[in-house]
Amino acid sequence: MATILVVDDRAANREVARMTLDDGGHHVVEAAEGAQALDLARRIHPDLVLADVVMPGIDGYEFVQRLRADTATAGIPVVLYTANYRPEEAAPLASAYGANQIISKSADPEQLLIAVEQALHASPLPPHSPAPSADHLRTVNAKLVEKVLALDESEARFGALADVSPVGIVTGDNELSATYVNPRLADITGLTAEDLLGPGWMCCLPAGERARLRRDGVPRAQTALHGDVTLADHRRRWLHTTIRPITDDNQDHTGFVATIDDVTALIEAEQRRHADEREREAAERRRIAERFESLARLSGAVAHDFNNILNIILSFSEFIQDELRDAVGAPLDAARAAPMLDDLGNIHRAGKRAAHLAHQLLTFGGREIVQPVVINPNAVVDEVRAMIDSSIGRQITVSVELDPDAGNVVVDSNQLSQVLLNLAVNARDAMPHGGHLALSTRHLRTAEVSRGLPPGEYVHIAVRDDGEGMPPDVVDRAIEPFFTTRPKGHGTGLGLATAYGIMRQASGDLLIESAPGEGTTINLYLPATDEAAPAPVAPASVTADAGRTVLVADDEDGVREVAARILTRAGYHVLRAANGQEALDLTRTHAGPIDVVLSDVVMPHMNGPELAAALREDHPGLPVLYMSGYADPLMSEQGIVDGGVTVVGKPFTTEELLSAVAGTLLSIDRS
Repeated sequence: MATILVVDDRAANREVARMTLDDGGHHVVEAAEGAQALDLARRIHPDLVLADVVMPGIDGYEFVQRLRADTATAGIPVVLYTANYRPEEAAPLASAYGANQIISKSADPEQLLIAVEQALHASPLPPHSPAPSADHLRTVNAKLVEKVLALDESEARFGALADVSPVGIVTGDNELSATYVNPRLADITGLTAEDLLGPGWMCCLPAGERARLRRDGVPRAQTALHGDVTLADHRRRWLHTTIRPITDDNQDHTGFVATIDDVTALIEAEQRRHADEREREAAERRRIAERFESLARLSGAVAHDFNNILNIILSFSEFIQDELRDAVGAPLDAARAAPMLDDLGNIHRAGKRAAHLAHQLLTFGGREIVQPVVINPNAVVDEVRAMIDSSIGRQITVSVELDPDAGNVVVDSNQLSQVLLNLAVNARDAMPHGGHLALSTRHLRTAEVSRGLPPGEYVHIAVRDDGEGMPPDVVDRAIEPFFTTRPKGHGTGLGLATAYGIMRQASGDLLIESAPGEGTTINLYLPATDEAAPAPVAPASVTADAGRTVLVADDEDGVREVAARILTRAGYHVLRAANGQEALDLTRTHAGPIDVVLSDVVMPHMNGPELAAALREDHPGLPVLYMSGYADPLMSEQGIVDGGVTVVGKPFTTEELLSAVAGTLLSIDRS
C-alpha cells in the first residue's frame, strides 16, 4: 500500500481520485493547493504525488519544479492529471519539468491506477530544476485564451437564452443584490433593468416573503415562493419565484439565481374554472330542487287522485256490507239487489280509473309493457282522423297532409293512436271558439331534426293548431305529469306527459313549439325502419281446455286468489304458490303433470324470470307466462319485452287472463 498525496483545488475532483485510489489499496492524503502540498511532501514524504495541472497560485508545472528543486522531495514520483489539456500536448512540458506521467481526468479509473503503479516502480528521475520556458508560457497562455473564448461563448449563449426566456431571470450576490436581470423580468414588472438591479428585483415577491428573505438571506436550498403582487404601476399579478443558491466546490454560497414566472393567466383561468364549477353546482342544485318540486307535485297529485278513488271504493264497499247484513235471511229480489249492484258498479268504475291512472304513470316513466310492431304511421293518422272528426266539434276544421314516402316505424299502434287523440283533445281545448287542426307526416334525416337524436332516418308527425298558444314557462313544464293550465277538475295533466313517455319508450322524442297568440305545434319524431308492415291477421279463437293444471305464483294473497278463482271457474285445476321458491318446490313434488305456470314478475327472494330460469333446468318444456303491473325485470332499457314472452297486465279482466292462458297452451299444443 502506497501513500499518495492528491493535490487539486476542487474538492469534488479530490473525492473522485480518493475513491479510485482507495479501491487500488492506497492511502490518500489531500491538499487543496500547491504551497500546502509542498509542505506536506516535506513532512510526510509520500510515495507518489497526483497533482492537477491548472490550479490557482502554483500550477502543476511549477509545483513539480519546486518539488524537484528540494533535495528532500526531489525523488518523489509525480503523476499530473488534467481536464484542460490533452495528455499528448502537455506531455513534453510535463516531462521537461520532471513529471513521470500525465493522464486525463476523464480517463477510466483503471488507467489512473495503472499510471500510478508505473510511476511507483519507475526508475528515479535525475534532479533538475529548469526555469520556466517560453514553451511553458505559450502553452499556458494558449489555454487561458481558450478558456476566455469558451467563457465568452458560454456567456453569449446564456445571454441569448436569457433574452428569449419566457420567465424572468435574476442573478446576484449573497446579499440578495441583483447584478443581472433579463428583459423578460422588465416586461413582467413594467420596470427598467436599472430599477430591478440591486434590491429592486424583490418587488416580485409578496411583502411577507420579502421581509423574511431580507432577514434570513439567500436560502440554503432551492425555494419556491408564489403569491399575488401589486406592482409599481398598480397592476396585480400572480408571480411564481424560484430562488436557488450558487455554491462553490466547498459548498460555500457565492450568490443566487432566481426565476420569476408570471402565472396570472393560469391563476385567473383556474379561478374562472372554479367559478364555472360553482355555477354548475348551483345550477345542478336548482335542477335538483326543481326535480324535488316536480316530484312533490307528482306525489301530491297521485295521492289526491288515488285517495279519491280509494274513498269511493271503501265507502261503497261499506254500503254493500251494510245492505248485505240487512238482507240476511230475506229473499234477494231485483229491487233489493239493485242498490248493491249500483254500488258495485261505482267500485268497478273507481277501480278502472285507478288502473288507467297507473297505466298513464308507467307510460310517462317509459315502463309500460308495450308490443311494438312495424306500422305505417299514415294509416294510424288516417284512423285517428276519423275518430277526431266525431269528437272535437264542428267548429274546428281538420286537415291531413300525409307524405307517401314517410316510411314505417316500430311502435305500439294503440299507444300512437292514444297520443294523437290526446293531442287532438288538447288542441280542441286550446281553440274554444273554433279553429284549424292540421296533422301531417314526412320523412326526415337527423340533420333536419332540431333535437339531439342519434343519427339516422326519422318519421316526423306534426299536430298543429291555431289556438291560444303557450308562453315559454308553460312550454318548459308542459310535459311534467299533473301540470295543467286547465281549470281545476277539467283534466289530470297527464296527456302530454303520457305522450312524451310513449315517444321516449319508442326511442323517439316530442318537441313543443308554441307562443302566445301563435298556436301550438307538437312534433313527434320516431325512428324510421326499412321493414315492411305485416299483413293483418284475424285473432285466433281460443277456449279453455278444462282439466289442465295451472300453477299460480304470486306473493300478493288477493291477486293469487283472484287468478285462482277465475281459472277454477273456467275448469282448470289450480296449484297455488306464495313465492318463486314455493312454486319451484311444487313442480318437483306435485304427483301429476303441470301444464303451465302463471307467475308474478316481481316477487321477493325469487322473481318471475328467475323462477322461469330454474324451471327450464328441471322442466325444459314447461311454459311460463307472467302477470304484472310493473314488469321491469323483463324489460329492455326501452321498456320492451321479448317477443316470445307473454305478460298479462295487472289489473286484468277475466277474459284477458283466460285468453292468455288458453293461447299459451294452444301454442304449446301446436308445437
